This record gives sequence, C-alpha cells and structure tokens, in this order.
Amino acid sequence: MENQKAIFMTPPKVELYRLQNLFFQLCSKACNLRCKHCYIERNPYKNEEDFISLDKIKQALIFVKGKNLNSIYLTGGEPLLHPDFNQILRLCLKISNTTVMSNGVMINDKKARFLKKIDDESQYETIYRISLDSTNELENDALRGRGSFRKALGAISSLLKYEFNPIISVVNYQNKSRREIFEEFKDFFDKKGFKIDDINLKIIPFFKPNYEGGQIEFLENINIEKLDCFNSRIISQNGVYSCPMLVDDYRKRLGSSLNNCSNINYLDCEKCSVCCFSNQKIQVNDWM
Repeated sequence: MENQKAIFMTPPKVELYRLQNLFFQLCSKACNLRCKHCYIERNPYKNEEDFISLDKIKQALIFVKGKNLNSIYLTGGEPLLHPDFNQILRLCLKISNTTVMSNGVMINDKKARFLKKIDDESQYETIYRISLDSTNELENDALRGRGSFRKALGAISSLLKYEFNPIISVVNYQNKSRREIFEEFKDFFDKKGFKIDDINLKIIPFFKPNYEGGQIEFLENINIEKLDCFNSRIISQNGVYSCPMLVDDYRKRLGSSLNNCSNINYLDCEKCSVCCFSNQKIQVNDWM
C-alpha cells in the first residue's frame, strides 16, 4: 500500500458539484447506545440532549425546494430520539426520498406501522438503514451493547412486515472484504426469509483515530466523484459541514446555513483520508 501513496503539500480541494444529498444531524450526543467504534465522541455515562431545532430544518428545506435532491438523510446519534422526529420526517418527504439512519432500538411493530402511515402519505420513499455489525450476537453486542443485536433484528422484521426494504449498515470493524461480508449477511438473512441484494447492504470503513500530527497521506489519484463532499452537505445545530464524519470539527465548518456556506472543502484531516482510501461514498446510499 505504501507505494500507492503520495504526500500533498497543499491538501486536495473538492468543490461542491451540485447539492444532491442533504443530511440533517438531528442529534449528536443523544443516543440510546454507546458503540465502542462510533466516530462521535460522547460521555459513556451521561445522556446528553443536543437536538437540532425544527426551525433550522425548515429553513434548509425551503432553500432546497425545487433543487431536485436525490435524497435526504436523517442521522445522529439516534435520529428517532428527536422529539419532533415524526414532523421532521413528514417535512422531508415533501421534498425528496428520505433515508433514516438508525440503530433500530426504537422500531417495533407499532412504530413500523406508524412509519408506514407516514410513508403512504408521500409520493417519495422512506428508506431505513439499520446498524448491525455482525451476524454473531455476541460479536455485535460486544461493540454496540447488550441486546442491540436482537433489537436490530426486531426492527428489520417489523420494517419488512410493513413493506419497507431496509438496508443493513455494517461498520467493517474487522476489515473483511466486501464479498466476505456480503456472503455472511446473505446466508444469515436467507435463513430468516429476507433475500438481500447489494442494495440492502451498506459497508462502512472503520475509522480508528491514529493521527499524531504532520502531513496526511492520500492516494495519488483520488476519484473526487466518489467522495460524499462532492455532492453532499450536512446540517447540524452548529452549522453546515462537508460530511457527517466531520460534524462539529470547527476546521470543517463551512457556514451557518446553506445559503451562506462555502462550496469548497479541503481534504486536510485524517477522516478525509479514510474516505479517499475506501474509494466509495461513505454515507450516501451506493445506488444514488
């Protein structure tokens, strides 16, 4: 791998091509799990509420109305914890297809039935991405917390019952090949009657902080179009950022709102190098 790297004295620049994917971080530290491999730092012993305001979401949706977004993404923390989640989902579905990135803990039969009602009210599609990092209960729960495996499976089952086509979001903690992960999950869900295809599995590279200063290394030839920041932006309570992994990094804040933020992002931090080496869209659905 070393001979495939090159050091840039000036960080590569990515200019927003066209806003096609809009993320809302409904919360950051508010989450009902404490996953060991989460890229968001939070107090493991304290529940914090840091929800984005409904007004901020409404203002952004007014700005993007008519801009033909591919998709809106609701993320966190755990987005379903937001006290106005149902209203936010309805507002987003007036604009575009909407993906909810959840750990599944709060999605049971009753909740899935209600979410189906919201989905039926819109001409756009609601997509649910449920986090599950292993088909082995003990391995998954060692990362995400006791009971998380069964709750995620319960959420997937409930979503299928109400005719959603859920995506399983897997953090590649063990650095396996995509084919190995796909076959593992395909075999597992085949036995449960869920015939998954490529679109049902989103594999996310594991980010392990190990940067100690100095110049960051990148691939010599970066395919800019494979990076989320090429056509995506995320809005949090604290402003606009180039991608979900960089929210609340003051160096990557592009502005306070979509109508006054910079269109340029520099690939100058360690998390950017993770995206470059993976050669894929880290957060955006692969078929978008």
